[in-house]
Amino acid sequence: MIKIPAHAKYQIIHDTIQRADNLLNVITMCEIAGVSRSGYYHYLATENLRLERENQDRQDFLIILEAYKYRGYHKGARSIYM
Repeated sequence: MIKIPAHAKYQIIHDTIQRADNLLNVITMCEIAGVSRSGYYHYLATENLRLERENQDRQDFLIILEAYKYRGYHKGARSIYM
């Protein structure tokens, strides 16, 4: 059996709710998916925080990548400092 993370289930529920031909409500979909309604609503409420965290992670990655490529030769983790 494949274990699907809760955030993926919440995204599927959200996408299904947005469809015009959807006949199920949030309660039923959460029961089918095996997740809590409060978790689903928390997922919706924290969408902006997830996007901000993703953007910050992307910026941090670019800084680390710049340090890694500095002077044209590769470095190990010990020579990259924040």
